[in-house]
Amino acid sequence: MNLKDFRIEMNFRELGGYPTKDGRKVKHGMFYRSGALGCLNKAELDETGRLGIRSIFDFRSSRETENNPDPEIPGARYFHVSALTDEAGNEIDLSPKGMEVSDEIFYSLASNDLFLENFYGRLPFSPAYQVMFREIQHGQAPILIHCSAGKDRTGIGAALILLALNVDEDVILEDYMKTNEYRRKCIDAFLASKKDLIDAHPHAAYIMNGFEGVNAEALELALQKIKDRYQDCDTYFAQRYHLGPEELAYLREKYTED
Repeated sequence: MNLKDFRIEMNFRELGGYPTKDGRKVKHGMFYRSGALGCLNKAELDETGRLGIRSIFDFRSSRETENNPDPEIPGARYFHVSALTDEAGNEIDLSPKGMEVSDEIFYSLASNDLFLENFYGRLPFSPAYQVMFREIQHGQAPILIHCSAGKDRTGIGAALILLALNVDEDVILEDYMKTNEYRRKCIDAFLASKKDLIDAHPHAAYIMNGFEGVNAEALELALQKIKDRYQDCDTYFAQRYHLGPEELAYLREKYTED
């Protein structure tokens, strides 16, 4: 069995093979991303155990982890670091089920903009990714990052890893959008359940796609927020993760190859 044998809706994949701006490639077998590990079947769990994973980062809220706890993966250290909180510090359940709202909000463009601003606008500044980069810098790879569907909090985590490894933003967006391929069945089922609403409000289909899948504008907003606050990505990594030029060069040498 290999990653191609995982149920596609699990969104279980790796970041290896992506080209960097300087002509190298991200090493295979170093960085994995997935939906909730508690949803893996026995064969998938057995295969996960053979990946040599040293660190697992669970970006879900405490409620999500209680409802669907992670199984133990032999040899891996587990980090529960919720990636999203509200202004009062309360953890936010960003799973598809946790984000269920009224039909009126589903098709509201204003509500969609507010969702992106409140969630994707804040995700790049989550302390959870500081924990992730600390372990990466200390050589604790292979790592696996996940949330509930492996698309939003995990999607930002994966994007930041690739950004730090000098991968072009267009390539990063391609990886982010692969969620729509992996979760096509889930997306189509959700949209079918809202057919009457979509018939009445055609633009709602695009907004609803982001509940079970992803939309490009979400990642684009997150990357823009980084530049708005720090001017450029190098300053962002230096100030938020203590990854200056020497540290980034070390990561790129360690986790990419010719």
